[in-house]
Amino acid sequence: MIYLDYQATTPLDDEVADLVDSAGRRFWANPSSPHMAGMRSQEAIEGARRKMVRLLGCRPRELFFTSGATEANNWAISMVTASPEHHIITTAIEHKSMLDACRAFQRGGGDLTVLPVDNNGFVNPGEVKRAIKPTTRLVSVMAANNEIGSVQPITDIASVTGEAGVPLHSDATQAIGYLVEDLTQFPADLISFSSHKLYGPKGIGALYISDKFQTSNNGVPSLLHGGGQEGGKRPGTQNLPAIVGFAKALELSRAGLTGERSRVNQLKNMFLDLLLSHHPDIMTNSPEERCLPNCLNIRIPGVDAGELMSAVPQVAISAGSACNSNDQQPSHVLMAIGLSADEARSSLRIGFGRTTTPEEARDAAMAISAAVSRMKAS
Repeated sequence: MIYLDYQATTPLDDEVADLVDSAGRRFWANPSSPHMAGMRSQEAIEGARRKMVRLLGCRPRELFFTSGATEANNWAISMVTASPEHHIITTAIEHKSMLDACRAFQRGGGDLTVLPVDNNGFVNPGEVKRAIKPTTRLVSVMAANNEIGSVQPITDIASVTGEAGVPLHSDATQAIGYLVEDLTQFPADLISFSSHKLYGPKGIGALYISDKFQTSNNGVPSLLHGGGQEGGKRPGTQNLPAIVGFAKALELSRAGLTGERSRVNQLKNMFLDLLLSHHPDIMTNSPEERCLPNCLNIRIPGVDAGELMSAVPQVAISAGSACNSNDQQPSHVLMAIGLSADEARSSLRIGFGRTTTPEEARDAAMAISAAVSRMKAS
């Protein structure tokens, strides 16, 4: 099988897998226990946290472990929605975990603004400025989209929110492995991200909460209740092996980052050029500029994406977000950039990654091209 679905998840790195296994065997004691074995487990967690904050350029007190980016997104929203009189702003192409959390707030009487995007999936910072009200408590704009790869102008948006004194949250799950290297250069007050998009274990993520946000909000509102873990803000026995693996995966993602960005972008361009050489009517939904280097979303007129995926079982690709794979509705992201329902259903997402070879990219393009020819001829 040729795996080209790296926006959905990444394979677990062998070195990370070995470390997760050894950590689970070595540090099996409860990290909250007061005895020596428990303290060793706690030190393993804090050592992983120190490694991550060193790589990310933040402070240990600003990084909180969660079960993933979905939980982190929900936690970020819960911090600012204590009153239905509050107002939050987000965009039409956010991940479902953010949009659904915002809509739950709206169903409870909260004030929600969902900003449109242009045909490339970009948010206009001017629209953000016009949407801010005296009651606005949060603006949430993802760093890079998980379906079409559009990279948002976060710095410009942060200038708007900063001037208005409104916190900015960003889901950086897709960007943390390719674009976001230092959180001090990424001007958001709250940042969600996940391990399994970094060749790390599943079931572990993090929420960065800046000192500035903590100070202005008199601390960090608890996500759950029932223990002192994560500073008492996210209680429950921590997933130590996954945390250790998360830190290692982040460390490995930093090695050769510039070269990897260029490599996967070249694979993407080669793949697209091959498809277009056989089917020049194929169109791209991903923007040409300000796009994730490893993400490509294409539209094949007259071809149903679901049927095409069934026709190439040897190639793992998708028609959109993995979180929506059982949803029969067309992609909300593709609809937001102006596609019709039929156009959205003829669209595919292809993701390239660390293990993708040029031969695999070429073979996948040829297999898809041949399947498209058969489907058009039938």
